[in-house]
Amino acid sequence: MATDLFRLLDDDWRVWRRRPATLGALARWQAAEPALRQIGSLDELLDAFEDRTIRDTHDELLFALLSVARTDADATRVVLQIIQRGLVTLTARARPWWGWDDASSTVLVAALDRIARYPSRRTTRVAANLLGDVWHSVWAQREMESRRQAGWTEQVVLELVDSIVDDDEPPRGQELMALIDEAVMRRRISPRDGRLVALHRILGYSNIEVGRIEGQRPSTIRKRRVAAEAAITALAVA
Repeated sequence: MATDLFRLLDDDWRVWRRRPATLGALARWQAAEPALRQIGSLDELLDAFEDRTIRDTHDELLFALLSVARTDADATRVVLQIIQRGLVTLTARARPWWGWDDASSTVLVAALDRIARYPSRRTTRVAANLLGDVWHSVWAQREMESRRQAGWTEQVVLELVDSIVDDDEPPRGQELMALIDEAVMRRRISPRDGRLVALHRILGYSNIEVGRIEGQRPSTIRKRRVAAEAAITALAVA
């Protein structure tokens, strides 16, 4: 049985917190985002999101982190930690479609994509908007698969499926392709597995269709893809 990706994230968080480079992360973010200067430590930052009496501050802090996370993997890691409970809930919603392992992989890939391109004008209800964006991406993935399985021969274009549009968003799929390219370059995944993830996540091919392309059983394709996506997620938050 595959290791649960959220358990891997918890393990990674404990390691990440002990990294020497992590000590300077908050100061780096504060230099870029004045809203974060009210926070004295990472513990204080996380505690702030547990305090329901300061919800207005939640938006300010999370939006500042998302602004930094566009170019800072450490900030991305903290955002994932902050919204992890919500991601687990979304995974439970998607579980009937794909099973837990595949659903958690889908949700985490969508989360990395949405964190990297969160619109700069959406400054209120930030956590709810972010999780809503993730769910919309997951639903779009399911919709593409359903359409292809129903016999649609025309390729469904992600930009047409995704109704979340903002002028300052990077193009959808661009961030994931960059992560795939980096994972291949660093030999975290093979070029074939990188292509497999791109075919499934960006072009909407099902495990059955990719299996035909690769000459392997759908169950083998699924195992390869989930393992590759776990490696990509680990690289993105390293």
